[in-house]
Amino acid sequence: MTITIDRRGLVAFIDGDARLVAVQCSACGTHAFPPQLACPRCGAPTELAALPDRGALWSWTIQHIQPNPPYRAPEPFEPFAVGYVDLGPIRIETRLGGRPPDAWRIGDAVRLLTGPPDGDGDVWSYEFVPLDDAG
Repeated sequence: MTITIDRRGLVAFIDGDARLVAVQCSACGTHAFPPQLACPRCGAPTELAALPDRGALWSWTIQHIQPNPPYRAPEPFEPFAVGYVDLGPIRIETRLGGRPPDAWRIGDAVRLLTGPPDGDGDVWSYEFVPLDDAG
């Protein structure tokens, strides 16, 4: 098995498949994303843990206002969906793509889609898209 983690520490490639990188507490088992050195629940040290690349939409909304920099939105700005995806050990907030913003439903099966790595191998964007679009 080949594992590489981008320098920003948010995306791991396991045998070429992208996974978000979280941490798991060595004492209480709590997961956190993005990674941090100490557990947000008990303060104990953490260890890196790759998250599943598939999950279910737990909750969502539509972002109608353009976020402030450093976010770069396409011009003209169009509203987009954001939500919490349940990945089992943790729910993460993420952008949702692959369908119109108002077409999402709680419980939809989703999969991770990352943007292309830059010249240094760092991934700067990710979103979750419908699992049925997995191909």
